[in-house]
Amino acid sequence: MIQTNHHSFKYILYLLITVISWGIMYPCSKHAVLSGIDGYYLTLLRYGFGAILVSLVLILVEGKQKYKTEGHGGLLWLLGTVGFAGLNFFTFIGIGYSTAEHATIILALMPMLSIMLSSLIERRLPTLKTCLCTLFAFFGIVLVITNGDIKHIATSNRYIGDLLLLIATMCWVIYTYFANQFITKYHWSPLRITALSSSLGAVSIITITLFATYYQLAKVPSLNAINTSLIDIFVLVSTTLVIITWNAGIKGLGAINGTLFVNLVPVISFIIGIYQGHSIFKMEMIGAIMTIAALILNNLVIRQQPNKT
Repeated sequence: MIQTNHHSFKYILYLLITVISWGIMYPCSKHAVLSGIDGYYLTLLRYGFGAILVSLVLILVEGKQKYKTEGHGGLLWLLGTVGFAGLNFFTFIGIGYSTAEHATIILALMPMLSIMLSSLIERRLPTLKTCLCTLFAFFGIVLVITNGDIKHIATSNRYIGDLLLLIATMCWVIYTYFANQFITKYHWSPLRITALSSSLGAVSIITITLFATYYQLAKVPSLNAINTSLIDIFVLVSTTLVIITWNAGIKGLGAINGTLFVNLVPVISFIIGIYQGHSIFKMEMIGAIMTIAALILNNLVIRQQPNKT
């Protein structure tokens, strides 16, 4: 289990701040989409302002000399494009077809996807127990997505949204893995990697949004839609700062310990959904419990293996 000594407590706090913010973020993004801001412009608003906000924090905390790529501009741009453009476009477009609760359950697959990515890159097969946990978690996700009605999986746009949310989660897994490698290799602070990768990722977000608008895939939101979603936009922009606490927490506790905290996101989102009057069906709840249980079990299995951090 995670040792809760004084040194690790701050990293636990960082990750708790992150997952609570994410749990709030998804209901806000769903409300903004329903209010008339499509996924493209919601992403643009979030990271147009968010990248500026994080960059200002970097300059104030570490100095303007740290706001330099030091020859890693291409890598940081690719990382930011996958992590910020990929995550947010697929999330905000997908959540328009799906629900906030589904989004957070799919996000909870992050630990399993992280293991799969690490195994692929490092060319080592996961254990049989991990494979079984993965299958169990996947079955739980299927129950959440279909509400136990698998035969109708191809008859609703909701499943398209869930697929996009799964792709979004994979984008964030890729970002997390390589951002952590970047921090370890070049000894950059989590704040610096967040600011530079989000700034360069914002360039891709602006470009993609302009092309989508030109080809009528995206629509400039009305002033009424923006006014209706001002609180949602404020929350979404503010939560860009928790990427700093996410990277810091992962750096301090490691990927295995850190990604386990993602299991709290759907719990928070479900509580908010119930408070807002959303109906949570029995099969969705069973699937959510199965998925979270499989993720926790796999984390415990990994801790029993030698030479794992």
